[in-house]
Amino acid sequence: MAILVRILLWLTWLSAVGWFWHAGKFGTATAIALGALSLVVFAWPVSIARRRHNELRYVDMGKEPTGYH
Repeated sequence: MAILVRILLWLTWLSAVGWFWHAGKFGTATAIALGALSLVVFAWPVSIARRRHNELRYVDMGKEPTGYH
């Protein structure tokens, strides 16, 4: 769900920049810069803490393996 929302926000951003460029409110360089900024803002990876939430983790229970004494 979060990815879908990010994609929809990104498309909204790009369409708004395109509309302002087409209406003459933004220059070409500004529109390209805002398009590149949209990639940085919306394509930025999710934080590491959120990504690790679904990964399997090894939990050390404080037990030593037998046979190594």
